[in-house]
Amino acid sequence: MRGRLLLFLSASQLHAQVMTGGKITVRHEFGNSNEGREAFTAFLQTAKYPSYLLADLIEEDFRLETIPHLSGRNRKALLQRKFDQYYRGTLFRQATLLQRQKTGRRDDEMLFSALTNMALVIPWLEIMQAQHIPLAGIYSVPQVSTPLLGDYFPDHLLLISWEKSAGLRQSFFNKNRLQISRLTPVSAGASFQDTVAKELGRTCQYLKSLSLLPEGQVLDVRIIGHRDDLAELQSRLPADADIRYDLADIEEVAGQIKLDFNFIDSDANQIFLHVLAAKPPKTHYAQTVHMHDFTLWQLRHILNRLSGAVLVGSLLWGTTNIILSNDTVNASEALRIQTQIALNEAQQITQALPGTRIPAADMKTSVSIMRRLDKYPSTPQAILKPVSMVLDHFPQIELNNFDWRMNGSGPDTNDAAVSTGQIPDTGTTITIKASLHGFVGDYRAALAYLDRFQRELGATGYQVTVMNRPLDVSSGGTITDQREAPEKALDFSLQLIRKTSV
Repeated sequence: MRGRLLLFLSASQLHAQVMTGGKITVRHEFGNSNEGREAFTAFLQTAKYPSYLLADLIEEDFRLETIPHLSGRNRKALLQRKFDQYYRGTLFRQATLLQRQKTGRRDDEMLFSALTNMALVIPWLEIMQAQHIPLAGIYSVPQVSTPLLGDYFPDHLLLISWEKSAGLRQSFFNKNRLQISRLTPVSAGASFQDTVAKELGRTCQYLKSLSLLPEGQVLDVRIIGHRDDLAELQSRLPADADIRYDLADIEEVAGQIKLDFNFIDSDANQIFLHVLAAKPPKTHYAQTVHMHDFTLWQLRHILNRLSGAVLVGSLLWGTTNIILSNDTVNASEALRIQTQIALNEAQQITQALPGTRIPAADMKTSVSIMRRLDKYPSTPQAILKPVSMVLDHFPQIELNNFDWRMNGSGPDTNDAAVSTGQIPDTGTTITIKASLHGFVGDYRAALAYLDRFQRELGATGYQVTVMNRPLDVSSGGTITDQREAPEKALDFSLQLIRKTSV
């Protein structure tokens, strides 16, 4: 049964639910405590699905920055310097391109953001990694909010929602591009209406202090809530000529995104989880090491689909041959009956037609084709599965590129070789391009780790050739101090060859 595991993380708890066929089948809440994490570990034993983690935390920071338009390594180096400048103390950071300026140097307007308190996220991730749960990404509520802005596109819009376990979320958008977001915890006893009426004025002043809302500019405020809460809130909203309100019934919003859920209050976490499941953003906070199991899951999924396609093709080919054979039998039977009824006429027709005996050249061609088909290698799954199993044992290796091809006999083998049986050994050549992670500055450990990887590949029957090492230790190489180099510099490539006698 195919499904997805959707997780909603707040400072106090983790909400987990399994979605199958667009419907929620399992829901659980786990407190941010040792008992809650133990219960989450037990839950994952029966929920090993691809997972999506949505965080709604106060400790999420946003910074708008204009940078030169660069590409390739120069762009990566510039973004890394910005990360080190703003968010050196966290792994969960990202840079999102808002737009490219149309005048001047045409610089890039970027939004840098990060989850600054890793302690709220890492314990849950460690449990998921220990259980080998495929993690597709770590997202935040502001990141997935754009589909909820409505059908119109105002210049300045403030989206307000309430998540019961997290608080009041206010996200500001400029022409549908996220600029900044704030989360206000809801104190005990405070209602949704009280919190909105209290915080809205503060947020407007905050936006003006950052020059995000020009003086005299109309601010559109879209508030998502339950119809009962919105009816009570409407009379309490501050009257301001520069503010235009849009009170959106949470059930109508759910209908617009095709979510079937019974809302009893203004809690909007199901809205955001459904939007995330429908279309996850391209950028997120997860690092490569956190997504290792998801990468392996994708590889296995691709191999299974490829094997299924080969099987279906073989069945279709066989069915076509059977149908053609039946048609031939029926035609022969009809001809035989017709011949018995009008033997003389059939003999005259037969004499007038060319000889029906198959020429020797055609027979030779048919035999050659059949031998070629018989000499094709194993299925892609049988060839690539050993490599996938070895990669499972080396989580610090990130697969960047994977290429394979068949050697020896194939469509280009000549007819003489086929007819005499002198066909060279078939074989498989696999090229792996990957990176080592987690060895910052420790090249001795990195090279030892790579050597163990090569030996285990060799134990599966492959002849392993190193094409590129992460560090040139040959006599002609140059060794320099690279302790400050980025971790992704440890790239390498291998060539694997396996021969199969035929």
